[in-house]
Amino acid sequence: MEGRPREDNDVLSIDDALDSAAHLLGSRFGGTPELTHPENLGGSGDSLVIRVKVSPNPFLQERTVVIKQLPPVASGDNGERGDADAEAISAMIREVVAYQYTNTLAEEHRPGPQLLAHDIDDRIMVLSDSGDGRNYSDILTMDDEMERAAALRKLGRALGRMHVATADGQAAFDTLNRRQHSRHNLPASRVTDRDVDVVALVEQGLDLLRRSGVTVDPTVEEFAHEAGQRQSRTRVQAFTPFDLTPDNIMLADTVVFLDYEWAGFRDIVSDVACVIAGFPHDITTPLLDSEELREFIESWSTEVSVVWPAVREEGRLEKALMASLVGWALMSLSLLYHGTLAVIETSGSAAEGVRRLDHMPSEHLSDLATTVEAVRRFADRNQVDERFAAVRDFAAELLTTLAKLGAQPQIR
Repeated sequence: MEGRPREDNDVLSIDDALDSAAHLLGSRFGGTPELTHPENLGGSGDSLVIRVKVSPNPFLQERTVVIKQLPPVASGDNGERGDADAEAISAMIREVVAYQYTNTLAEEHRPGPQLLAHDIDDRIMVLSDSGDGRNYSDILTMDDEMERAAALRKLGRALGRMHVATADGQAAFDTLNRRQHSRHNLPASRVTDRDVDVVALVEQGLDLLRRSGVTVDPTVEEFAHEAGQRQSRTRVQAFTPFDLTPDNIMLADTVVFLDYEWAGFRDIVSDVACVIAGFPHDITTPLLDSEELREFIESWSTEVSVVWPAVREEGRLEKALMASLVGWALMSLSLLYHGTLAVIETSGSAAEGVRRLDHMPSEHLSDLATTVEAVRRFADRNQVDERFAAVRDFAAELLTTLAKLGAQPQIR
């Protein structure tokens, strides 16, 4: 079995991952599969993601697979899991459940690869290989306007098909999630560990602005609260990876969504707003221009209108997108400052007068400025609601504040 010698700074060993994956595939499909020629695809953080070739196996059609392994979690002295360890296992369960759920969909509606085998305790998954397509980080930074436009239309349609195919699937997803938690002796309260608390994150972002000396316009607060409230409206919810980033979206034969660590059922409009906002968790991609946005939104709305016809009502979608964009700007600020999508319970306890924006790195401020510029542009281009003018003016003022701190939005 070919592998790379483990280096001193390796958190995970490729050889160990190959051994574990081969055992899992053999247990699941039979035989003794041999995994060779590992190609490191570069996991996030300390995780390991590799593509390997699979020896011919009459029970396994795949000729290449992708292995994803997360760092191990340690048990306490008494063998019981601590809170942080239980949280890590719960996060692994969420990703496994997301694959299990989406794998039940018809192939043409499946948004990501198939989960072939997994071991939650060993924190390893073996996935079907989505091929050698390009990721959207590369696509959206290239100069060819026609190729970018075509890729964005495909992205809009793929998002729409995923939303339509999963519109009534929350009960099945929740059942899978509860069963996995029970199987791994985790309390029922852990089932919601990876649910993103949009309401709290938005308030956390507002708090950060206020403590930075920024006066938040009441209209902006109104849209911010609307962004949180939308998450509880089940009639506009479907499956979403939530923290869409362009390097986790591949364009091969189809559009493929990867990384389901925060996956769940949430407001479908938040996915669209995430793209419009220039992917708030990504610092590499510039904002889309007005024509690119129009084609992307039109492609998505054409797909979802069969289930949610209200997206075609005049001004309805624009108002929902405005709320979601404001929400993303505030969640992005919270994420960039605290480094997590989890809610920081002590975030409001700092002394008054602390200029929190001053404490952020310039690249984080520029990332925030890109999202705020997306909000400003959207409010300026759409005149369906008189409140949009107040949002536009607030965004412009915030951009001025960020510019004084050295921030520059990423625009083409």
